[in-house]
Amino acid sequence: MLIDRYIGRAQLHAFIVVFISLAGLYLVFDAFTNMEEFITHAAESGSLARLLASYYSCRLVWFFDATSPVITLASGMFALSWLERHNELTALLAAGVTRWRIARPVIVFAAVVSLIAAANRELVLPQIRESFARNAQDLDGKSLQPFESRYDHRTDILFRGKGARAATASIDSPSLLMPPQLGDYGPQITATRATWRQAEAGRPAGYLLVQVQEPADIDRLPPLACGGQTVVLTRQAADWLEPGQCFVVSNVTFEQMIGSTNWSQYSATMDLVRAIANPSLGVAADIPLRVHSRFTAPALDLALLLLGMPLVLGPIRRGIFAAVGGCVAMTVIFFLVVLGSHAFAMGDLLSPSLGAWLPLLVLGPLAAWYAQPMWR
Repeated sequence: MLIDRYIGRAQLHAFIVVFISLAGLYLVFDAFTNMEEFITHAAESGSLARLLASYYSCRLVWFFDATSPVITLASGMFALSWLERHNELTALLAAGVTRWRIARPVIVFAAVVSLIAAANRELVLPQIRESFARNAQDLDGKSLQPFESRYDHRTDILFRGKGARAATASIDSPSLLMPPQLGDYGPQITATRATWRQAEAGRPAGYLLVQVQEPADIDRLPPLACGGQTVVLTRQAADWLEPGQCFVVSNVTFEQMIGSTNWSQYSATMDLVRAIANPSLGVAADIPLRVHSRFTAPALDLALLLLGMPLVLGPIRRGIFAAVGGCVAMTVIFFLVVLGSHAFAMGDLLSPSLGAWLPLLVLGPLAAWYAQPMWR
């Protein structure tokens, strides 16, 4: 237990120092790069310090998720190198302490960090992901962002528009291209704005179109239905609509409609599973790939650690600089394998499940074999 506490304390100290150092560099560089925008928005919000604290507190959570595997490896290497530098590693080995016994607290520490990172991805990041959708140039979410046309695959309606605004979850100048089975109003429905509305009592989820321009007599038209389900509501069937409005039923949320990568990257796993089962969305390979990757991430974090530890704790003694150089090379190879497999899955050369599990199938046995001298 004394060895565990000593090594664990050294690794925790190294983890905190490395994380604060890297996060500090990121925050300082990003803040000075975007300081003009922060000052402009601070004039509206009233306090530059409060604005920076709110903006970067969320990004620190993201930074931990992005860097925790590498920082865990770096802190483990530091803790073991510290033993080597002070000849404590030699003393422990001479006293009959096995390499596995020395490595155990480092592995346990990495497992704990990996579980914290997994909980962070499932519980914390989904709650604050909307903050990542707004960069320093669009902190209030009111700027008009590009909008690419997207289908609702359940109704075959093609949503088009001039742009989107995150603050109001709306699409400017929407033009909905209607399929033949919903062409009673004409080939399209145009309006000034389409705003996403979640499902409420007596009303499904969808988009509220205001100041409908085409068809011009929208208030006198009956609702449109397809497959026994109402798709477009008008004032003839919904008295809560105001003149010149209609409501298009859709299960494609605003985040999904604008193709936000933050939605797919920072949603909880169950939300991604529900998106796959959503017939309106028609998800691409990236969503199933991300779901499978959530399950392989903890094991891959440990595999990265096992690939790096033998450089310090193995039977062949290396200098600290040689160990660091080898660790960097090993990390580059590791991420090339992971990102390459994901790229093949995104390019339809591999199935999403195989693209997510292939890195573990390759790197897992390699890590076990490479760390074999530590088990002796």
